[in-house]
Amino acid sequence: MRKVTTFKAKYLEDGHLSIPQAVAGSLLLRKGEEVQIAIEREKFDKNGFLRLFGIWKEKSEEEVHFYREILKEREAFGRGEVEL
Repeated sequence: MRKVTTFKAKYLEDGHLSIPQAVAGSLLLRKGEEVQIAIEREKFDKNGFLRLFGIWKEKSEEEVHFYREILKEREAFGRGEVEL
């Protein structure tokens, strides 16, 4: 039986990826078991961001970067995600 799931993972210093326990449990994974993965790096879509927040059209790269960092911090603390 093939089961597919998506989740966010951290690329660890030792070169491994973290798999959340809930995901491992839902896939019935056992330690040492091989899995197939597709990796996609998250990218910040400035154009999409600016379409969403039109008042930011004239903002500098630095100002946009600052706001992007705020969004990352909010996500890290589980305070909601913003879909672009």
